[in-house]
Amino acid sequence: MSRPCKGLRGIVSLMLAVLAVPASAANPFEQGMVTITLDDGWATQYTKARPALNSRNIDATYALVTQALAQSWGGYMTTAQARTLVAEGNDIASHTLTHPDLTTLSSTQLTSELQDSQAWLVSNLSVPAVPHFVVPFGLYNGTVLTAIRQSYASSRTVSGGRNFRDTIVYELRANDVHRAVTVSTVRGWVDQALAEKSWLILVFHEFVDGTPTRDTQYKTANFAAILDYIKTKNLRTVTLAQGVALMEGRTQPDPTAGLPIYTDGLETGFADWSWADHALDEAGVVHGGSASIRFEPDAWAGLMFHHSGVDLSLYQSLELWVHGGTTGGQAVQLVLHDGTQALGAVSLDTALGAPIAAGTWQKVTIPLASMGVTAGTLVDLYVQDVSGADQAAVYLDDIALVP
Repeated sequence: MSRPCKGLRGIVSLMLAVLAVPASAANPFEQGMVTITLDDGWATQYTKARPALNSRNIDATYALVTQALAQSWGGYMTTAQARTLVAEGNDIASHTLTHPDLTTLSSTQLTSELQDSQAWLVSNLSVPAVPHFVVPFGLYNGTVLTAIRQSYASSRTVSGGRNFRDTIVYELRANDVHRAVTVSTVRGWVDQALAEKSWLILVFHEFVDGTPTRDTQYKTANFAAILDYIKTKNLRTVTLAQGVALMEGRTQPDPTAGLPIYTDGLETGFADWSWADHALDEAGVVHGGSASIRFEPDAWAGLMFHHSGVDLSLYQSLELWVHGGTTGGQAVQLVLHDGTQALGAVSLDTALGAPIAAGTWQKVTIPLASMGVTAGTLVDLYVQDVSGADQAAVYLDDIALVP
């Protein structure tokens, strides 16, 4: 039996390649918003997080694993406690029966995990409906997405970033607040949501009063400090259901827009497996939207964006924008990899026909054929230092495969 969210940090949505517009197309809401989501139904959500939320009059969304309730798993809240959450006005989302990797299931198993969990919650918690879904581990592909659409009105991933009014409701972004995330970092996310009038969804799991011993745990005092900052900044708090109700209800991607890889955040199932010093939410040097990638190309370090598999025969070129920061001239290469071997590689200065320039954005268009790639499956996209030296930060934005 699978147990929820062990080692969730770094695991984000892996969705089969679909042609899509950016999840953040930057159509703002009337004001910034934040949602507190608590995944899995851990007992400490009831005993430690609930009092902090209630004392500040903040309703939350609890994404529950139904067999944890039905079978009284150790360390998880009880069905009676879940009923209390509902009675107090909180939102309930389905998080499956057993919290498996949905991409590994048979059709029958997938249907059961999605539909039986939903039916159990309606029947046992006396709620009229459970229209919203939270994806276990953020792992899903095209088959899983199709099944989710048949049973739910939205689904939330763990791909970082904020949401806008025209975000696709089955690709809701959320920021995982694991033990290494500081209160200061979350305050920055709150400030961004206020400034750009976006919707920030925060994800929490377990709570401890002392020092966390695993990634899914978060210090209760830090959680309270985050809630206090939200109240101090007067950021509107909404449940998952309330936030979705304020959106345009976009459920389908635009088939003409190509496959975005990064636009204010990683898109369409790309996961951040990078080992370089980097940030995916740089706000100071931005080409379009509200964020870019800051990357320190030092000592062979690199960005690594992982996917479950993109059919490159559908695309003609790779496009991105690059900014050389204060110095320019960074030696950086881009590599397309199928998980076993490199499919093609090119240095950015070669693709530009000149060194990366300082202080300005340059568009890079790389025909896949020029890299010797006419087919194959993209699993990993690398952007990597090739100097072995200490280089200044470089910035990337608006990365996409173009049909």
